[in-house]
Amino acid sequence: MNLQTLKIYAKVWLRLTALQFQQQVANARAAAAFLIFGKVFRFVTAFIFLFVIVSQAKVLAGYNLAQAVFVLALFNWGSSLTQLFFRGVYQFKQKVEDGTFDFYLLSPISELFYSLFSYTDPLDAMLMVPYTVVLGWAWVNTGYPVTAVGIIVLMLSLVAMALFVFSVHVFILGIGVKYLEVDNTIMLYHDLERMAAYPIDIYGKYISPFLTYIIPFAVLATIPAKIIFGQINPMMLLIFVSLSLCETYLALRFWRYSLKDYTSASS
Repeated sequence: MNLQTLKIYAKVWLRLTALQFQQQVANARAAAAFLIFGKVFRFVTAFIFLFVIVSQAKVLAGYNLAQAVFVLALFNWGSSLTQLFFRGVYQFKQKVEDGTFDFYLLSPISELFYSLFSYTDPLDAMLMVPYTVVLGWAWVNTGYPVTAVGIIVLMLSLVAMALFVFSVHVFILGIGVKYLEVDNTIMLYHDLERMAAYPIDIYGKYISPFLTYIIPFAVLATIPAKIIFGQINPMMLLIFVSLSLCETYLALRFWRYSLKDYTSASS
C-alpha cells in the first residue's frame, strides 16, 4: 500500500467520522452526554475499587497502590485509544443481515476497512484528553521519572497494543461472516480484556502466562508498566510486537478464508 492509497483511506475515515459526529450532535445530544458520563463513571469506580483492594491488602501481587493505579490508567488509555477506531465491529452483524456488506465487497475501498472503520465514535476521542492527563499524573506519582526512553517504550507498546486489538477484531469479523455471531464474541473479548486492567501477575502461574504469551492482554498495560518500573528488559517489547504481528497475519488469513464462504444477504 503506497502513500497515495493511505491518504485516500485517511480521507474516507475522516469523512465517515465527521458524518458520525454530525449525526450524534443532531439526533442525540442528551444521549451523548449520558454516554460520556457513563464512561467517566466506570473509569472512576475502577479506581475506587482498586484503592479499596490495595488499601486493605497493602500490595497487589507485589505492586504498591501508585504502581497499580498506573497500570489501571495505562490500560484505560491504551485500550480506549486503540479501540476507538474499531467500533464498526458492533454494527457488523446488522450489515451482513441487511445486505450492506454486499456493497462493501463491490466498493473499490477494502471491505475490511469499511467493516472496521465505518463507525468511529468521536466521543471516545474526546475522552482521550482526560485519560492522558490521568496517565501522566499516575506516572509521576509512581516515583519513576517521565523520560524520553519511557515515552518511546509507551509508543512501542501502543504499536503492539494496536496490532493485537486489530487482530482480535479482524478475527471477530471473520466469525461474523461465517456464523453471524458477533455480539457474544465481542462481549467475551471485553470480559477478557478487563482482566488486563490490573497487573496480570495476580492471576497466578497458569492464567498469567496465558494472558501474556498466548492471548497477550498483558501488552495492554502490565508489560509496558513493568518496563517503566525496571522489572523487565525493554527488548521484551520486540517479542510482543512480533507476537502481535503473527496474530495479525493469522487473523487476516482467517478473514480471507471466511470470505470464501460468504454467499451474500440475498442467499
